[in-house]
Amino acid sequence: MNWTAKVLLAAACFTLPSAVLASDTALPLRKAGKWEQKTVMDEGGKKHEQTLTICIDADMERSTALASDAEHKKSCSKYEVKKDGAAVIVTATCKMNGRDVESRTEMSGDFQAAFTVKIDSTTSGIQDSQSISVKRVIEQQGKYLGESCGDLQAGEAMGTDGKKVFVQ
Repeated sequence: MNWTAKVLLAAACFTLPSAVLASDTALPLRKAGKWEQKTVMDEGGKKHEQTLTICIDADMERSTALASDAEHKKSCSKYEVKKDGAAVIVTATCKMNGRDVESRTEMSGDFQAAFTVKIDSTTSGIQDSQSISVKRVIEQQGKYLGESCGDLQAGEAMGTDGKKVFVQ
């Protein structure tokens, strides 16, 4: 799996639950069952798209959210979750792999039938002895497909190429 595919997969699977338990603001978890999740990542004018069919298990979704919350509390100097009308906004300033990451995530939808997530982030720091700044915009749209996951096991995702990977 190439680097871009890994980034898209990570974004698709971990972005949403990452803020779920970050504060007193109640953020929804995806409903258990089969989801189609489309992710478009724009990284400096290069767009990458990925569509996954994911089998969400309620217990795994909660566990992933708890683990992600702990990681953000450890790695972020700022981590705020606020309601803005029908949307939930997460702002964070973190240190990931020795680099600074500033992000703003906007989540909307009921997370029972559909959701939309938009992440604007800037990663900066030293890479290969050079100061680098990378701006990313990741947009996700999820659509609930039903209670039965079919051939997918809980925590599994399948790309349009038919390859399955474990994501939770």
